[in-house]
Amino acid sequence: MDLDNPAHLRVVAVRLGDRARAVAAAASAPAGYLQGRLGDETSNLADLLADLTYAVTWQLDEAVRRPRLHTPELRRGTAAAARAAIPVALALAGLGQAVAQLGALHTLDAYEPTEEQQAAVHRTRHGLEQTLRDASAQLAAAAQHMNHDADHVDDPPRRPPTPSEIAAHATAGTLPPAVPTPCGPNPAR
Repeated sequence: MDLDNPAHLRVVAVRLGDRARAVAAAASAPAGYLQGRLGDETSNLADLLADLTYAVTWQLDEAVRRPRLHTPELRRGTAAAARAAIPVALALAGLGQAVAQLGALHTLDAYEPTEEQQAAVHRTRHGLEQTLRDASAQLAAAAQHMNHDADHVDDPPRRPPTPSEIAAHATAGTLPPAVPTPCGPNPAR
C-alpha cells in the first residue's frame, strides 16, 4: 500500500465503504443467511485490519531504516491508515458482539414460546440489528475520513499536531467494557 499516494488511500476508502454497506445489508438479512454473512464480513474486516496493520508497521520500520525517504506526505498517509484501524477494529468487535447475539437467539429458541421468551427474542434481534448498524456506521465514518485524508495527503500541514493531540486521537476510540455473558439453564424442549 503506497501510503503517500492519494489514489491508494482512496482505494482503502472504497474498501471501507464496501464493508460498511455489506454490514448494513447483513442487518436486514433473514436469520438463515445472517450466519454466513457475518462469517464473510468478519473475515473481510480482519483482512482489512491486517492490511492496515501491515502497511503502518512496514512504514514505521522503513522510517527507522531510511529516515530521509520518509516524507511528510508519507507520514500523513501512514497516520491516516493508522487512524482507520480504530473504527475497523471497533466494527470487528461489533461483529463479535453480533455473533454473541446470534448465540443468544439460538439459546432462546430452545425455550418454550411464552410472552417472556418472545419479548427476549424481539429484544435480542433488535439489539443484533442495532449492533450491525453501529458497526456499519463506524466503517462509513472511516471511509469518509480516509477520503478526506486522501484529499489532503499532499497538503503541507498548517501546523503539526502536538504530541498530546496525536495521543488523544489514538486512545479516543477505545473498546467499551466487556459485557458479561450469562450462563443460563440448558433448557430441553
